[in-house]
Amino acid sequence: MRLVTLFFAVLSLTSCSSKTEVAETPADPKPTWVQSRPTSGMYYTGIGVAQKNPNTDYQRTARESALSDLASEIKVNVSSNSLLYTLEREYKFEQEFRETIKVTSDLDLEEFELIDTWEDADSYWVYYRLNKQSYADRQKEKKDAAQSLALDFYAKGLSAQNSMQFNTAVDSYLRGLQALESFWGESNNVDFQGNEILLDNALFTGLRDLLTDVRITAENELNLTWQNGFKTTAEILVTDATNNSPFEGVPLNYEYFGAYGRYRGKTATDADGRVQIAINEAEKDRTSNVLVTAVDTEFLFEPFRSDRFMRQLTESLRSAILKTPINYRPPGVYLDVEEKNLGEIMRTNPLSSAVKTSLLRKGFQFSDEKEGADLTVIIRSNTRKGGIEQGFHTAFLELDLSVRNNATQERVYHVSRSDLRGTDLDFERAGLKAYQNLTRSIESELMRRLVNDLF
Repeated sequence: MRLVTLFFAVLSLTSCSSKTEVAETPADPKPTWVQSRPTSGMYYTGIGVAQKNPNTDYQRTARESALSDLASEIKVNVSSNSLLYTLEREYKFEQEFRETIKVTSDLDLEEFELIDTWEDADSYWVYYRLNKQSYADRQKEKKDAAQSLALDFYAKGLSAQNSMQFNTAVDSYLRGLQALESFWGESNNVDFQGNEILLDNALFTGLRDLLTDVRITAENELNLTWQNGFKTTAEILVTDATNNSPFEGVPLNYEYFGAYGRYRGKTATDADGRVQIAINEAEKDRTSNVLVTAVDTEFLFEPFRSDRFMRQLTESLRSAILKTPINYRPPGVYLDVEEKNLGEIMRTNPLSSAVKTSLLRKGFQFSDEKEGADLTVIIRSNTRKGGIEQGFHTAFLELDLSVRNNATQERVYHVSRSDLRGTDLDFERAGLKAYQNLTRSIESELMRRLVNDLF
């Protein structure tokens, strides 16, 4: 009987144990931070979640989401004394400019802590936090280091500017701005030579004023004439508009319309702030050709183009530009003409009239006096009798045309023709017909070659 009682007692305990296991809660219940976002005065919080989709790195996605969430808690307030505030107001920078500063906060989350993770069948959760005081202390250390470096570049920029070293000054100001890039939205008050300055604003103002105070002047007129072979040299001077001192090493680019399209080049000023630009192949038919000379900001800013933040800043800056007219002055021409028909001086001069009309279309000027002209066009022509066939008379026109440089008496162009034919009812009219035939084609037969060979 006692054995039966013991059997039922064991059976009863076993039954109770089984019922207890069924009633237990899950081993990994949903934590409170998943159900309700934690808040703390001491910590920044980041919560990230990712769906467990097949063939995806959901754990990495959740971690990145948590860090982004953590960074979003770090407020970025743009100070009214900051460079970014100035840029947004005066230069209409886009909102992404402000967002760029905020995104850089992600890179500074160096001491965040992984507090917990949790997952169920559908999703994966991550919980990070960052001590606010530790973060603030580390940011202050970085800002102090950045200000120290930027202050050194500011001093170098001022020194170079005072020494009229243009490139060095621009580069120093830009490097100072880049050193402070992460703190452009904050006030950067520093002591400089006993005075408190807003360092980032001082760097930007120094750079902007340096570029806008450049003055580019042309020291000579650009005249293309027969005397200079339609080539000249532009004498360019670059100075500080404030004190007229010459800037050394200023990179310049220039362009003008050449004979084969737009001609471009680059150069830099010497120790006297001067540069010479050769004008060799200017287009003569263009009525408004100009030499455009400007500070080569593309060259100056190139080292900073890969930095999106700096690229946006430099694109807001402008510098000096100069437009100098290129004046084409066609040569003055004197005509020395003797035109005959069958040995008799003609009352009209059809060839010289046609030559003059053709050259006038090219802008040439004509002089009544040989002494006032650059060139003398000498025309000698006569006709001779040919034969008679079926009542029609043929005459041949002989032409000798030459061009002389009045300054040197050198013959610079010459053409001789004896195969120009005219046919009519008598020899006199046949000779006139030969003249008429030539004047009809004088543009293509003679003048185009003359103009191309000489000019």
